[in-house]
Amino acid sequence: MRQTVRALLAITLTVSSFAAGCGGPSTPVIQVTGPFTDEHAVAFDNAIDYIDDPSILEGSWLRSWEEDVDRRVTLADAVALVTVTTLRTDVDLDRHETLRLVAHVDRERHGDLPDEVTLTVRQTDPGFATVQGNDERILNQHFVAFVKWADEEGRVIARWHLSPAAERVMRRVNTLIERRHVDPDDRRRVIIHEHEAEGSGADEGEDDDF
Repeated sequence: MRQTVRALLAITLTVSSFAAGCGGPSTPVIQVTGPFTDEHAVAFDNAIDYIDDPSILEGSWLRSWEEDVDRRVTLADAVALVTVTTLRTDVDLDRHETLRLVAHVDRERHGDLPDEVTLTVRQTDPGFATVQGNDERILNQHFVAFVKWADEEGRVIARWHLSPAAERVMRRVNTLIERRHVDPDDRRRVIIHEHEAEGSGADEGEDDDF
């Protein structure tokens, strides 16, 4: 019996090593990078915003939107373009609802995500109202997902925020990610690039990053 088990184990290890050596698909390592702070809670509020054209915002509203996007890009463990394929409602014994959005990861821009990620929002979460009853605005729609991994009673969970994958949103996200990925000495060039793009109207090149 022990010889059979050892043989099966050897076969399993051999097949796994072969798949890894041949460049087969691998599951990304998901890990918590630090404590989940109050600042993280504000940025990753398990909510969806539907601002697809920030140019309609004015004054403090626009500044607030820009600061929110900047904070999410800066603090996120992963940023990706996703498509929400399933929206499921679970009800516990106390009749509290939990909404689960299953999202397919179309393209990663920062960090690593599995091919499919489940984003959860509880009835007690502030973001619950942004999801409940909005099936038509969510299902089969494209979003930019900002994800921060958090430890919840020993389990690694995704804290998240979704923004529409609209042209102006993605342009700003792309610029911020580019800025995050370059050396500090090169950031002046990125900032100038952002300002030029805002006035040029040539958006296609920016959006290609996503």
